[in-house]
Amino acid sequence: MIKVYGSVFSRAGMVMLALEELGLEYESVDMLPRSEQTQSDEYRALNPTGKIPTLVDGDLVLFETQAILYYLVRQYGEGRLWAQTPAAEADILRWSLYISNQMEVPALDMLIQFKFSNGNPDQTVIERATAELTRFMPLLEQQLDGREWISGEQFSIADIHGALVLSWPKLGGFDYSAYPNVHRWIKSVLSHPAQKRLMEKAKGG
Repeated sequence: MIKVYGSVFSRAGMVMLALEELGLEYESVDMLPRSEQTQSDEYRALNPTGKIPTLVDGDLVLFETQAILYYLVRQYGEGRLWAQTPAAEADILRWSLYISNQMEVPALDMLIQFKFSNGNPDQTVIERATAELTRFMPLLEQQLDGREWISGEQFSIADIHGALVLSWPKLGGFDYSAYPNVHRWIKSVLSHPAQKRLMEKAKGG
């Protein structure tokens, strides 16, 4: 059985959402980022970075979220969460990489300030992250105008990765009022049936 190491409330949640959407059975090994578990010799034998998530599928051991998502859709997706032509595949990768390369660092900075600042976030970090997000958000807003999903006509791994990354700044106080299409898209992914199933499992429901 597929095994996923990491918390549903971390990047591992993206992997679990894909597994839920693909209807695959899996075992989750709950561990938080930066925890003692991730620094153990046993875990580092699987993932030398000491980060999460890690996926184990038989003899295959993978880390890096986007590589795991790509593997799952190519190995098990049968077209779901993916695309049918090279051009459409490239478009999924384009938008996933756009968010990863241009927006994930400031999004994570805002999340870290929210989670670990004890209510006193570093305003210099917040302002810098806000400026970076504001720089790259308009193109995303334009792309989502009149579209349900970021690429093509179906829910894809670009939606899973991108929308969940951009849900982080909202926790840190980023104002999405100027980006209604992006905000709607994030909410669509967070309310997706597979995501609801995942949250119910996390609650023990």
